[in-house]
Amino acid sequence: MPGSVVADVGCGAGAFWRAAPREVPDDLALRLIDSSPGMVAAADGTVRATGRWRDTAAMVGEATTLPFADGCVDIVLAIHMLYHLADPTAGLAEFSRVTRAGGTVAVVLNRSGTMAEVSGLLTQALGQAAARRTPLSSEDGLALMQAQFGEVAVRRYDDTLRVTDPVDLLGYLTSLPEADAPGAVAKLAAAVERAFATSEAFTITKTSDLLLARR
Repeated sequence: MPGSVVADVGCGAGAFWRAAPREVPDDLALRLIDSSPGMVAAADGTVRATGRWRDTAAMVGEATTLPFADGCVDIVLAIHMLYHLADPTAGLAEFSRVTRAGGTVAVVLNRSGTMAEVSGLLTQALGQAAARRTPLSSEDGLALMQAQFGEVAVRRYDDTLRVTDPVDLLGYLTSLPEADAPGAVAKLAAAVERAFATSEAFTITKTSDLLLARR
């Protein structure tokens, strides 16, 4: 809605605003919040570089203790960040607190099974001990939001990523903490080689849900 105050909680480097379509109103009042000072500075620079939004403020803050008065925000955005919180329920309660009556809380989370192929490759290469902890899924997030807000609308976005260069896949795998174990890099390289021996691409499932709640 034009003129809305939007709090982007866990804004990261502001990638959402760099890629925002023209349909997003230019007269929004943007409040960019992240726990990382470096990310806040990057997001501020990103938004200002677009030249679209004049009323912007970037600030360091925690999702469970937002620096806003009660009911002063029209829209809270939480894009791929709720699973980073030790207590997602406390985060949702804080989102509710700062959102005005009739406002919107919009949360984006991955569905369960997203990137399962990567987890499978890790387990194949390094054993069950390397199985990745499953983050908060959109199904879990939906249940938490329903408990907080009641009715929640769900918009599903299905996608896949085709990795055609094994070097790219190995580069990602070796950036993970699991690759720090002795001998892990060689085992991962062998697993990637086997994966590409039977296919010209490695396909990764990516499904996200946009969860929309009214305050």
